[in-house]
Amino acid sequence: MYNLRYHIVSLVAVFLSLTIGLLLGTIVAERGTLDAQRSALVSSLERDFAELSERNATLQAENETRADFVGAILPELIGGRLADKTILLIVNSGRTDGLGSTQEAIVSAGGVPVTLTIERQGLGLDDPEVQSALGRESDTDEETWQRSIETSLALEWSSAGERPLTEALMELGILGYDGFDPETAVDAVGVLASWDMEPAERILDIAERMDEAGTIAIGIEALGRNTGVAVAAVDHGLSAVDHMRLPEGTYSLVMLLAGEAEGYFGSGDTAIARYPRTLREE
Repeated sequence: MYNLRYHIVSLVAVFLSLTIGLLLGTIVAERGTLDAQRSALVSSLERDFAELSERNATLQAENETRADFVGAILPELIGGRLADKTILLIVNSGRTDGLGSTQEAIVSAGGVPVTLTIERQGLGLDDPEVQSALGRESDTDEETWQRSIETSLALEWSSAGERPLTEALMELGILGYDGFDPETAVDAVGVLASWDMEPAERILDIAERMDEAGTIAIGIEALGRNTGVAVAAVDHGLSAVDHMRLPEGTYSLVMLLAGEAEGYFGSGDTAIARYPRTLREE
């Protein structure tokens, strides 16, 4: 019995040793396989990174070349399209997003930008003191009176000559302007005004009346500002551009102000295109 028991224990020990040996061998083999796979993966990633870096450098060079090309050809596309035209730009105090790029675009196209600054939301026409100062009769319906003010301002801003209502609003501290003298006749108007990232609806009402009277009126937004002016302008039946600061925005703006295109151009969901596709026939 003792010898048999000893033999069985010896056999169990041998099998246990074989099992442990096989297990350890498998682990070592798998580890070797994993190490090989990891090395292969690292090598593959390094190759991909090198290829992507090379491709990125190529794309960057192409973009720089394209930017140089656009910068060279844009002045040729817009040059002279606004020659001898005065463009009224309406902004509000504290919010002049896109004004600089818009002015530069107009000047590059040969036009003259003049600026009208709104100091109070809604031109202060809801304020009884303003209403009294502007001569509203007590028996006149407020909404009817406000509409008459909008119509009068549209007429004053569209044509050369004395601007008594505009001057009255200036004296009340509601309006300010730069270069907008009485002898200046306006050929087109661009509205950039917004309050708390909301479009200045009353100004767009006036712009709509100007457009109906034959003065081109559009809504203007700077790239990424999302003031809602462009979409609101379209709702008023006007054209619009929402990507000033980009070459496409400059081109779109000039084409709209020159009367050579209509519609909403930019990056907004309802924009018809990034820029007008049809060039003026010379």
